[in-house]
Amino acid sequence: MLNCSFADCYVLGEAPYSLYLNNPAKCLDKRLGNASAFGRLCQMVESCKKLGAAQENLELLEQLMPLDGVHDGELQLTLHAENLHSQSTSFTLTTGDKNFLSAIYESDCELAKAILYQRVECLESLLVKAIGIYGHEHITTKVGYGKETTTNAKKFDTVLNMAFGNGRAEQHTLDCLNNYMPARCFLRP
Repeated sequence: MLNCSFADCYVLGEAPYSLYLNNPAKCLDKRLGNASAFGRLCQMVESCKKLGAAQENLELLEQLMPLDGVHDGELQLTLHAENLHSQSTSFTLTTGDKNFLSAIYESDCELAKAILYQRVECLESLLVKAIGIYGHEHITTKVGYGKETTTNAKKFDTVLNMAFGNGRAEQHTLDCLNNYMPARCFLRP
């Protein structure tokens, strides 16, 4: 969906730790539902390049640090994005943290808004694009709703459950996913 391979992608250097990749039992308990998913996650993270420290833009930091919803990881990603943006380098920032996107959108931080404008993807935006390419039925199968994909049904993502659960029709799925995409001006067209 991003028109690249994992080798073209970067993750924060802290990603293996925040995902508990060094502790499979904890990762399975807190993040995933089965060993197969753990293996795929490890392979994906290992295939990506690791981001080191970003060049700091003090003006951007001063604007972002007081915002509720902008945590260390998103702050680092935004600094890296600013570095690329200032060099006119093409990039896409992917995040699952919609509180971060909403915080920027609702702020007066025009620099961050310009950096992120039409350069962000989130799970829901990628799923909508995937449905457009591969079809609703195929993506529903890939999402795995109704299969034994988690050790506990309560771990299944709430939005995915609402979007794909109980044999949902394509329009329902699309409407649901679209309802969970804040700050749409940041999302890639």
